[in-house]
Amino acid sequence: MMEGILAWANFAGVPAAIVDCDGEHLTLSKRFPEAAFVDATRSRDEFLQLMSSMPDSPLSVADFPAQATEFLLDSMQSLRVLDALESNGTRMTVLMFAADDPTATASMAKTYRALGNRVDYVVVKNPARFRSRLFDESSLAELFRQNGVPVIELPAVTATTLKQIDNASAEKRRHLTFVEAVKMPSFLAMCRFEIDHFINRVYVQCEDAARVLVPDTAMIQNRVVRLADRLAAMPVDEFQPLNIHE
Repeated sequence: MMEGILAWANFAGVPAAIVDCDGEHLTLSKRFPEAAFVDATRSRDEFLQLMSSMPDSPLSVADFPAQATEFLLDSMQSLRVLDALESNGTRMTVLMFAADDPTATASMAKTYRALGNRVDYVVVKNPARFRSRLFDESSLAELFRQNGVPVIELPAVTATTLKQIDNASAEKRRHLTFVEAVKMPSFLAMCRFEIDHFINRVYVQCEDAARVLVPDTAMIQNRVVRLADRLAAMPVDEFQPLNIHE
C-alpha cells in the first residue's frame, strides 16, 4: 500500500519523502532508490533521531516492521511524539490494515487506544489475501465509519500478472514498481491492462483520501481520470434481461 500512495503522490505532483524502517524486508528501499533507510526500531534513540529529523515535505511516508507496534507506541508515548508534531503543525496518518488475524486485530486495537483522535487513519483492505469480516462487524469499524475514516481496498491482481512484474524486475535487475513494470516492452498486453485498472483504482481511492494524506488538497496538481466500470454500470433487468438500450 505504501507503494500505491507514493505512486499516487508522484502522479498528483505532491512532493514526498520516503523513509524505510523495515530492515528485514526493505520494501521501500528496493523499489524507491531515493528512500532513506533508518533502523528506527533498533532503539529508542534511533526512533528519536528519526522523528526529530523527518524531511520537510508535504508528505512523508515511513514503513515500519509489522511486529514493531508495541515498541512504536511505547516510544511515541515516552517521547511525546504527538505533542512535538502538533507544535510543528504536523499531523500523522496511520494505515490500519484490516484482517481477521489475531495479531492484526490486536495491533489495530492497541494503536487506536494509544493514539485516539490525535492522528488520522486510513483503513487498508486486501480482500484477495485477507478477510476482514470480523473487523467490519466490530465497534472500531463502526466508529471509523461514523468519523468518515477513508477506506482503500486493493483490487485483486492475478498470479500471472504478478509473475510478469517479477520477470520485468529480473530483466532490469532491480525491483520495479507496478508503474515501472508495465512500461517494459516484454510486459503482456492483458497484464498491462490489469495493472492499469489496479493503478487507477488505487489512485482514485488515494485522491478520495487526500484530506488525510496531504496538508492541503489544493496542492494536488493532477487529478485522476475516473474510469467507469462498464460491467458494473449496466445492471441487468431480472424480469426483462434482454431489454438492452445503448
